[in-house]
Amino acid sequence: MNYAQLLIGSAGSIETTPVPPFTHHEILGLVQPFTRRGYQVDLAASDRLARRLLFKPVMHDEAGRGGVNATELLQLDNPRPGLHQVTRTLTLDDGLTATLETQGDDPDILLQRIEQVLPQQQFRSVEGAVVALSYRLTPVSTRHAGGDAAQRVLLRGEAVIAGFRVLLRGALVRGYPAEIDVTPSTPGVALPEDLLAVIGWAWSPLRKSKAGFTGKIKVRGQEPELSRRVEAALEKTVAHLARTLTRPPAAYYEKLRGARWTVTFRRAIPALFFGGLIAGAASLTLIDVPQDSIFNLLLMGAPPLLMFGAFGMRETPSLEIPPLPRRWKATWLPEAEAAPSQMDAQTT
Repeated sequence: MNYAQLLIGSAGSIETTPVPPFTHHEILGLVQPFTRRGYQVDLAASDRLARRLLFKPVMHDEAGRGGVNATELLQLDNPRPGLHQVTRTLTLDDGLTATLETQGDDPDILLQRIEQVLPQQQFRSVEGAVVALSYRLTPVSTRHAGGDAAQRVLLRGEAVIAGFRVLLRGALVRGYPAEIDVTPSTPGVALPEDLLAVIGWAWSPLRKSKAGFTGKIKVRGQEPELSRRVEAALEKTVAHLARTLTRPPAAYYEKLRGARWTVTFRRAIPALFFGGLIAGAASLTLIDVPQDSIFNLLLMGAPPLLMFGAFGMRETPSLEIPPLPRRWKATWLPEAEAAPSQMDAQTT
């Protein structure tokens, strides 16, 4: 038996006990905290094999009283004994959704955490655009907080602006930037690469993706302050896009001409830096450096230090020659084609 067979045999000898599907008795015990609050389990939509319970939708008609008009859907997952997850999904009339999830060992406590966040707290209006915010509730134990206190960690933010869907995904690893996608409703649409970078140095240029465009937002800090900063950056992004995409592209060029040139210089910094290093190294051939000088030692150690610094960065800077700012086309989205009836009327 070789080493590979030994590994396969040892791995195959480990038996994992499958989790059985929900029994009727388990369902009755799990849904008690929900039924006491008026929720009704939807057995037809639930999945016993996956140990997932869905509850019938609840309508919220509270727009005139400081709330929102949304459809609430609760979901309870119990993938293994002692672990439960409650997820609340709120859907507006226009299809925009916001989720709220939390995990723990007691469904009653999890439902109490969910109820502490009102539905209207997951939706905000920025420059006429509605932003849907999705969170994960994590328990906190501090001297001043109770046992059921939880903090909100931003998972996702979504908005629809002038035919573009804006989606922000929070960083899964601390210290890494949040990602933001801008997806047009019409395929084949082009956007300037500096559309978000003109907001500030924390915003990266847009890159082409399969569905549209993607960028990054660098936000530093720890929770719960990190989520607040990401939310503020998202609101700033939505406000900028709402002011930009609802106006002709010519206004974007005229109003932000200086900011666009700043982005061009910022993108050229890595290339200018390495170009300066190459020029400096070439100029050293014209200088007679003594072998026993400290300057010669620094020159010998500089290349590995630079390589270590470059590969040690979370994001390696891109060496590029950025395009110069130019005027954009007449419209952000292609103009809708005239209806066939209108075309026939014009031809006749």
